[in-house]
Order: sequence, then C-alpha cells, then structure tokens
Amino acid sequence: MTKKAPVTRILLCLAVITLVGATAMASDNAKSTITINGGRNTVFMGASHASAKKAPCTPAKFYDNICNGTINMGSGWTVSDGSPINTEFTPGGQFQSAKSGTIAKIVVTVGWVTGTNAATIDLDADCAGVPCGNADGSKHLCQGKLSNMYTFGQPVVPESFKCKKKTTLKAKKLYWVYVQGASNSWSAWNQSAGAGLLIEGTDDVWGSPSQSVLGGLAVH
Repeated sequence: MTKKAPVTRILLCLAVITLVGATAMASDNAKSTITINGGRNTVFMGASHASAKKAPCTPAKFYDNICNGTINMGSGWTVSDGSPINTEFTPGGQFQSAKSGTIAKIVVTVGWVTGTNAATIDLDADCAGVPCGNADGSKHLCQGKLSNMYTFGQPVVPESFKCKKKTTLKAKKLYWVYVQGASNSWSAWNQSAGAGLLIEGTDDVWGSPSQSVLGGLAVH
C-alpha cells in the first residue's frame, strides 16, 4: 500500500495539470475572441487561424456548404444567451432542398468560445421568406442538441445529430436552420463559403433576412 501511494499522487498531479491546461486554453481562447457588427459577428484574433479547407467528406443529398467549399475557422455568426454577451443572438440560414426524402442527419459547424458548452439546432419550414416559428424554437420540424463542441478558432470538427422524429423535405422547397445558445453561453457558427439568406434573431425576435455568407451546414 505504501509503495502505491507515490504512483497515485503522480497520477493525481497529472490529472490536475491536464485540467488546468484545458482551463487555460479555454481562457486564452476567450481573450483572443471578439465580437463586431453590434455583437452579431464573432472573430478569433489568432494570426495563424485563417480560412482552411475541411478534410474530405461525403456531400449531403439535400444541402451542403461544408463539403462543397471552405469553412472559416476565425469568423462566425455569434450564438449567445445570457452572460457574457448579455444579448441573445440566434443566427439562421435558408437553404433550398435539392431533392425530396427523409433526413438522415444534420451537420453544422458551431464552435464554443466560453460559458456553457452547448447549443440547440432547429430546422424549420419557410413562411414568406422567414422561418415559420419564432427564434425561441417553439415551432420546428426537427430539433437537436449539441454539447462538448470544438473550440472556436481551432480546426473545425463538424457536429451532427439525428432528428427525433421522421422529418421529410420536398425538392426545391425552402427551409431554415438556426442555432440557439444554451443559458450563459457564447459560441459561434463558423462561416462557410456558401451564400444565401441569413436571418438573425435578437432576444427571440427575428430581424429582416439579408443576403450573406452562411454558417457551415449540411443536411443528409
């Protein structure tokens, strides 16, 4: 028992060092990240983190701006709720379904900055050029939860989820995907090279949609 004690202490020390290192990285990431454009854009200031092409992936059948382009590691649409941004920002992007069928999964590129590491993704129908439901996600066709997201400003690791209920899309119809932040969180929806209609919800109220680059999205 006595001989095992030093080993136990060493393992404990290593665990503490690992935890401290992870905390320091998270803290440094937040210090290197700013918001612009009234808080709606999140930008990582690390000089070595510019646009970078993703690793090879399988193109989605309904819509895809991840495999078919690049994802900007250093720029994204702000996703927030509560502290530290103190404004609830909910960005959304419109897409046109390439075919009819049932969704297998939805993939997004949402990076965590600080606070609660979680977000909610909603897929909604289009009603006269805006999502049919409010920015609070009370009405949706499909909804998924994300947690333990990759760190914003670092290499992108797309997150995916499956709809809890069968969700079908129709060819050439318009749909929206938007991202809600968890309580007391700051994340960012890394931007893609894909362009289309962007809508931004502020404190659960949608603004007017406008043409812009969209967050990374693939609907399989």
